[in-house]
Amino acid sequence: MKVVLHDRTNGMGQEVRDMAQRKLERLVHHFGKVVDAEVEFLEERKQSDLHVFECRILVHLDGRRTPDMYAKERAADPLTALDLALTKIDRQLVAFKEKVTHRRQQASPVRIPPVPAPPARLDEPERMRLKVRPMSVAEASAELMGDSQPFLVYLDEDSGELQIMVKRADGSLAVIEPVVP
Repeated sequence: MKVVLHDRTNGMGQEVRDMAQRKLERLVHHFGKVVDAEVEFLEERKQSDLHVFECRILVHLDGRRTPDMYAKERAADPLTALDLALTKIDRQLVAFKEKVTHRRQQASPVRIPPVPAPPARLDEPERMRLKVRPMSVAEASAELMGDSQPFLVYLDEDSGELQIMVKRADGSLAVIEPVVP
């Protein structure tokens, strides 16, 4: 990024120039399309021998239809004026970046009609294979509570029979013991 500094004061220090260069280069982190910036420092003397520094910043962005960002601030010293103007430029860049990125997002899912799912065949139910391992009721309840599944099929450690633990809507657990007639 190219930074051009205009000093219209009575000899601004090199530290102010370096600080302006360093802080303006950080603008590229917010928005990568920053091409160059012009910074102008002015000094006004009031009748009461007060010095007021004015900082004007003009930032040019890459692109045909991108606006230029402009900020102007006054303060008692040039660094404070620079910080205040940079805050304004920073807010403008972030707002512009959000505007550009939101414009390029896909259409809302509310406006897009859902893709119809293929009709399920009722004569062929879906088959699932589960690995069943022996565990106690306490182990099964701990595993079911830690998992997002609504049920757990396991072998009871004591009896060796197949059991199904179900998570109810109210959060409680129930054990189903299948009986084969």
